[in-house]
Amino acid sequence: MEKRILVFGGGINQVLLIKACKALGYYTVVTDPNPTAPGASDADVFAVLPPRDFEAHCDLIEKEQIAGLVTCQMENPLQLMARLADKYGFLFPSEAVIQRARDKYLMKQAFLAHGVPCAKGVMIETIAQLKAFDFKDWLFPLIIKPVDSYSSRGVYRAESREALISHYEKTAAFSSNGQVLIEEFLAGPEVSVECVTGKGKTHIVQITDKVITPYPHTVELAHYQPSALSETTCSEIRKVVHEAIAALGIDNSGSHAELKITPQGPKMIEIGARLGGDYISSYLTALSTGVDMNRAIAQIAMGEEPDVQSSFQHFSAIQYYNWEAGRKVKTKMPLNYFLEKPEVAFAEIFVKSGDILPQITESTLRHACFITSATDRNELAQNVAQLSEEFSDLLTLD
Repeated sequence: MEKRILVFGGGINQVLLIKACKALGYYTVVTDPNPTAPGASDADVFAVLPPRDFEAHCDLIEKEQIAGLVTCQMENPLQLMARLADKYGFLFPSEAVIQRARDKYLMKQAFLAHGVPCAKGVMIETIAQLKAFDFKDWLFPLIIKPVDSYSSRGVYRAESREALISHYEKTAAFSSNGQVLIEEFLAGPEVSVECVTGKGKTHIVQITDKVITPYPHTVELAHYQPSALSETTCSEIRKVVHEAIAALGIDNSGSHAELKITPQGPKMIEIGARLGGDYISSYLTALSTGVDMNRAIAQIAMGEEPDVQSSFQHFSAIQYYNWEAGRKVKTKMPLNYFLEKPEVAFAEIFVKSGDILPQITESTLRHACFITSATDRNELAQNVAQLSEEFSDLLTLD
């Protein structure tokens, strides 16, 4: 009988995962609450289901005789997927592991318990608790962030107690339970690490350099692969990431780790039990290594050995492009000619005519992006510079 896999999510970021499942020969069932999800047309079966409906997904699994389940960059379905995996014996992280990977305070406790280098932190549940907290042993600046959010939402660097208090309500609004985490600020460049783990074996596929906004916000504006850090530093990063994955118990999953490279060495910020967003795992890693991480996590979900061997060493980047905030979009030019350029792998403009361009306070507010690759780092830098200049003309503004 053909292998049948259930893909959670049919959105634009899931399309390549669905296609990877199809290319592996899997009968691919996709579930999404949106009846017009872009991935619907690529699925063998597309089911419109409420995203938290356990029983409805059980019915679908039994009807379609599903043998494994997978998602790539999505946070929201992970807890449901863990419950389903436990019931049906699928290869997927447990509910406890997903909870540790989503709750930043539980994550920090696991890191500290296992000696994983990380920032010290404290959980705050109310504004009164924050106002009463004794910061005499803490050095500002500090970071305040929701305990379980994503996409840089509600994350700020605060230079004083007063700044922490002023940011608290905005940060707590992005937390599912109102809890926030106060952490020491880690100085140094930031990287992410793209991994897959199957049957207890972790494969580190790539290390990604990040460019972020000026503080107090921490929104990612660009990602470059591979990292320009020294091989000695990259080796230290890999060691810390292996320790972090083991501390959380992540297995049979992709993972996306974020670290700061401090004067004392690499320290963990956080790690997700899923592939990285921002098109990192779907485009950048394939362009820089030849490894299809969507294919790898689908193989892991179905009990197969993942294809994670690099076939080349190139260079790739995603550059987010943002016009002047507060301006109104008068016209939006078609992307056709831009996408036809051989150096462009992907491009998208997220705003439309009539929009007022927002300030970039979180990832979902970025205006546009493009992805490019090259055979050496200098050529990549030239591509980014040239394409950024051309991108500026794609909107006319009032």
